[in-house]
Amino acid sequence: MDKVIVSAMVAVLASATTVLAGETEVSNKEPVPPPAPPVESFFRAGEFDVGAFATYAKGFGENFGSVGEHGWGGGVDLSYFPWLYAGFRLQGAVLNTMPGDNNAGDIKADVVLRYPLDRVFPNVHLAPYAFGGIGGVFTESGTFGNFVTNSFHRPGNQGNRENNVLGNAGAGLEYRFTPHIGVFGETDYNFVNQRRNNFMQVNFGLRYAF
Repeated sequence: MDKVIVSAMVAVLASATTVLAGETEVSNKEPVPPPAPPVESFFRAGEFDVGAFATYAKGFGENFGSVGEHGWGGGVDLSYFPWLYAGFRLQGAVLNTMPGDNNAGDIKADVVLRYPLDRVFPNVHLAPYAFGGIGGVFTESGTFGNFVTNSFHRPGNQGNRENNVLGNAGAGLEYRFTPHIGVFGETDYNFVNQRRNNFMQVNFGLRYAF
């Protein structure tokens, strides 16, 4: 009899506990997925770049004082990007100028601003960039490796045969096949002493990023 009473009391207490506790809640929240990994750009902060390029220059004005009427050649550049979007570059080129079959050279130190598009579009490893700076164009015989352009002249019109300081501004595009290997094309306008000495330069080449 006592066992029956104890069993009944246990059953009553269990029922009461269930009522007081209420029904078990079922969570309707979906599991939160882990955050996506950051987009990996082929362009990086802290990289050194080495480039080699073919170049074409076009003179302006009546007597094309710096690089002749036009000139073909090649050059190299060294760049350092302490930041992803900005860096510094030193660039030099040598050209064979026409008419006259002479030589000219230029050296430029530029600040470069770039925007890697693969930060927004992961599969588009393209970076438009703009640059500007100062430098020099070397055209005078006996200086800087005996560059001797502008030996030609036209009747009553003679070019400026002296070396000159220049300022330049331009823009370009660089495409990376890998984080280290890319191709680029760019153009700039060079402002030299006296407007007749100004010239435009176009470069196409390869670049390796360390």
